[in-house]
Amino acid sequence: MPEKIGDWYAYSGAIHIHTTESDGTKTLQEVVDIGRRAGLEYMMFSDHMTLSNRDNGLEGYYGDTPVVIGYEHNDRNDHHHYLLFESPGVYPDRMSAREFVAAGAADNALGILAHPDEIRTALAEHPAYPWTDWSMDGFVGIELWNQMSEWMERLTRYNKLLMSVSPRRSMQGPTDRILRKWDELNMSRKVVGLAGVDAHAFPIKVGPFTVEIFPYKVHFRCLRSHLLLPTKMSPDFDQAKLQIYDAIRECRLFFSNMRWGAADNFEFHAESDSHRVTCGGSLLSAEGVRLLIQLPSRATIKLVHNGKYILIVDADRLEFRDVQPGLYRVEAWKGDRGWIFSNHIRIAV
Repeated sequence: MPEKIGDWYAYSGAIHIHTTESDGTKTLQEVVDIGRRAGLEYMMFSDHMTLSNRDNGLEGYYGDTPVVIGYEHNDRNDHHHYLLFESPGVYPDRMSAREFVAAGAADNALGILAHPDEIRTALAEHPAYPWTDWSMDGFVGIELWNQMSEWMERLTRYNKLLMSVSPRRSMQGPTDRILRKWDELNMSRKVVGLAGVDAHAFPIKVGPFTVEIFPYKVHFRCLRSHLLLPTKMSPDFDQAKLQIYDAIRECRLFFSNMRWGAADNFEFHAESDSHRVTCGGSLLSAEGVRLLIQLPSRATIKLVHNGKYILIVDADRLEFRDVQPGLYRVEAWKGDRGWIFSNHIRIAV
């Protein structure tokens, strides 16, 4: 059941999931069963360069869990990976990144940059798949935190076994460089930031052993993206899908690493005498506005204004009244581990 947070219903789910239709290791039905047992309240699948699961009619409600199906596109150099939902089909693989982003925008598809700031050089057999052309427009969001990508960035020949036995322990948070880029982009337009699990459940060889890294059930107990809906999810799937996409487009979303605790009750809003908004919202004036932050438990709260940290405090609640025009967002950390990250609230901009 969704949590009611102020005026909003919060739905906790997983974005960026692969199946045996590309390079995942379980069928969609098997993965959905695992996700539902893990408590996912929505699931978004994106196999590489195929919409076969959608074409075969597998999109819809599974019990009370809506499952939407898009796909992951990439250019011919295997860079610029891009999640696309609601495209009319799979775009030609000869397209450049600029071309398939533009095609998705023209078709009103939901486009999200996947693991855009990957940097890894330790293992030649596992190259990075970064996003390098930031001059284009038309995408809706950025995967600020990719579970599989961060794990791979920390992998070496010497720590494979340890990293495979306890993969969640290595998770730290989005990089400073991608957060700076995201803040910069939001100064000119809304760009949603979210977390992607990038679930495959790959088997890898570690000496004489074969280990499944990040089994699906482990993926689903780590990064979550929490959608904030003004009403409960509709029992009609087509309407529920629109609610999911609308929340993402409007940045009514925060994401968390549930390894450090459930974040369903996290609250971040701005209010004046007459209005109250949450992540993705805006107020026309800064006069008399206060920001309210409530965490499920004590952590280090970092308040960010126009891309700069303006307040860092250990608490489970914060009220901030010195509000100036600009963009505000919140981070919560458990020691040096990222826990909760909000999208922006816009004040008088």
